[in-house]
Amino acid sequence: MVRKSHCEPSRQRDIRRSMRVGFIIGLGIVILLVGWQGVTTIADRLVGAGWGILLVSLFIPPDLFLRAASYQLLFPPDRKPRFAVNTLAIWIGSSVNFLLPVATVGGELVKARILTLRSVRGLDAAASVVLDKTVQALATLLWAVIGIAILAAVAPADEPMVIASMTGLVLLALGIAGFVLVQYYGALGKFAKPAGRVSSAGNWQSLIENAADLDAAIRDLYRRPGAILASTGLRLAKRMVMGGEVWFIAWLLGFPIGLGEAVMLNSLAIALRSAAFVVPGGYGVQEGSYIMLGALIGLPADVMLSISLATRLGELIEGLPGLVAWHFVESSAHRR
Repeated sequence: MVRKSHCEPSRQRDIRRSMRVGFIIGLGIVILLVGWQGVTTIADRLVGAGWGILLVSLFIPPDLFLRAASYQLLFPPDRKPRFAVNTLAIWIGSSVNFLLPVATVGGELVKARILTLRSVRGLDAAASVVLDKTVQALATLLWAVIGIAILAAVAPADEPMVIASMTGLVLLALGIAGFVLVQYYGALGKFAKPAGRVSSAGNWQSLIENAADLDAAIRDLYRRPGAILASTGLRLAKRMVMGGEVWFIAWLLGFPIGLGEAVMLNSLAIALRSAAFVVPGGYGVQEGSYIMLGALIGLPADVMLSISLATRLGELIEGLPGLVAWHFVESSAHRR
C-alpha cells in the first residue's frame, strides 16, 4: 500500500490558494487599468459600438469547431470519440479555463473528465489532453512568430518590445522542446498523478492508474506525426479566426486597423497570456499586453483596453453557458 505524504494536502491547498490569489490580483490589475483610463471612457467606447458588439459571438462557432477538429485528430484512429462528444468536452473545458480560477490546467482536467463520462477510455482521455496542450503550445509559438515578424516590420529594429518578444520566443521554443522530450522519453507519467491532485474538478487521478501506461499511450500518439501536424494547423487556423475578431472589434469601436496589425496584437497578447499561465484567464496580462502593443501602432491605451475587454465578452458569451452545461453533465452522471 502506498502512503500519501502528510504534507500533500497542505501542498494542494497552497497551490489552489496561489491560483485564487493570482486570479484576484489579475482582476485587480484589470480594475486598476480601467480606473486609470476612466470607467466612463471605457464604458462609452463599448456602448458606442451599440448592439453590434454582441456580434463577437459570431466568431465562437468557427473557433470552437476548429478546436474540436484539432482535438479529434489526437486520439487513436480506432478509438476516436464522436465529434459531438469531443466538441462538448472542448466547450466545457475552455469555459472552465475562461471563467474559473484554475490557471490553464483545470479546464484540461475537466475536458478529460467529460470524455470519460461519455465512455472514452480514461487513458486515452489523459494522453490526448497532454498532447493537445503540446499542440496548443506549438500553435502559439507559430502564431507568435507571425506576430513578431509583423511587429518587426512596423517598429524599429532596436525597439525594446521587438527584442523582448524575440527573447521570449526563444524561451517558449525551449520550453516546448523540453515538454515534448519529457513526454517522449516517458518521464511525464511520474508527475501526472501528483499534479492532477491539485484540482479535484477533473478527478485526474482516477484517469491514470499506471504512470507507465500513460507514457506508453503518449508515445503511441507521437508515432502519428501527420496527425499532430494537421492538428497544429487547425489550431493555427483557430488563431487566425481570433485575429479577425480583433480586427472586427477595432472597426466596431471606430478605430479601424489593418488585418496584419490585428494579427500582431492578438498573436503577441496570446503569447504573453500563455507564458503567464499561472494567472487564471490571463487577467491583467492580456490587458497590459494590448496597451503596450497598441502604443507601437499609435492606438490610445483606452482603445486597446476596450478591445481587450470586448474579446473577454466573447469568452463570457461562450463560457457562461459552458459552465451551465458542465453542471448538467455532472448532475446527470451523479444520478446515474
